[in-house]
Amino acid sequence: MHYTNKQILNQKLGNNAFAWDDRTIKYGQPPTLTIPALICGSIDDVKVWSTISFEELENKELRSCIWIENFVRLDESTVVFDNHNHALYFWIDAIRQWKITSGFELLHIDEHSDLWDNENTLDHHRAILDEQYAWEFTNHSCNVGNYILPAIECGLIGNIVRIENEYQIDSYMDYIPSKNSILNLDLDIFSPELDHIPSEKKIKIIKKLLKRVKYTTIATSPYFIEQWQAIDYLHRILQS
Repeated sequence: MHYTNKQILNQKLGNNAFAWDDRTIKYGQPPTLTIPALICGSIDDVKVWSTISFEELENKELRSCIWIENFVRLDESTVVFDNHNHALYFWIDAIRQWKITSGFELLHIDEHSDLWDNENTLDHHRAILDEQYAWEFTNHSCNVGNYILPAIECGLIGNIVRIENEYQIDSYMDYIPSKNSILNLDLDIFSPELDHIPSEKKIKIIKKLLKRVKYTTIATSPYFIEQWQAIDYLHRILQS
């Protein structure tokens, strides 16, 4: 698996392309981002670390966001990582391991749609057969905002249910997903911008869907929520 070891993204690709010129000027050389390694562990292994995993301009100032120490596979059907585009690789990996099948239903709980246009086309067949290709497409051809459309266009995703606001949370509170479904959770649903939605309501729908889907991908989204806060909500969601 290509998340076995920590990786350094040093090209103007994927998430490393954000604010490339400003970051190059700041550092005096091409900038890099760190991609953590994946481990098998428990919720206690999801820890804040100190290396930069995402940088972007905010109000003309460069904002640097730190990562979690490791991506963590909590069990056979749940994986936690930082930047949300990594979900694509783990969906493909789940298909490769026959945990789900192509054409799955995606339940997307997120502050954002993540449906930006992506000029790159994912080769469905090759992605399933070639782990290196799947990793490179995820990290070089996608960023945090545009990883879903390639999966829809090539047939990985058959249907998407978007849950991004209080109306949608209420509408899908008792939703019964397909037997072939993935919960794609971004913990930035708990960001301060969405504090008008009661946290307990968000936790309630997530807990319900966790019991009903076959596979779950969870992003801690360093740029959109403080990582200590994301991890706190992760504990509240996964611990009874």
